[in-house]
Amino acid sequence: MKTVNVRDVRNRFNDVLKSKEDVVVLKRGIPVALIKPFSKKDLVKYYLEKAQEASKEIGLTEEKGLSILEEVREELKNEDRY
Repeated sequence: MKTVNVRDVRNRFNDVLKSKEDVVVLKRGIPVALIKPFSKKDLVKYYLEKAQEASKEIGLTEEKGLSILEEVREELKNEDRY
């Protein structure tokens, strides 16, 4: 597990995000945050939550929601993230 201080995060945030491992953010030597890469499970959960939010906002039926879910699954498969 990698550690960085708050200043490093502020100055090199993009580099921190590119890390393939968990990163502990320290403020004055005390852990204050954990930045971790998304796993496949995290990505699927994220897309499911987005689909649920969208369905509530526009009144989608369950059938249409399942259709959107299938589209997301295909997108993830095409990107080799599923």
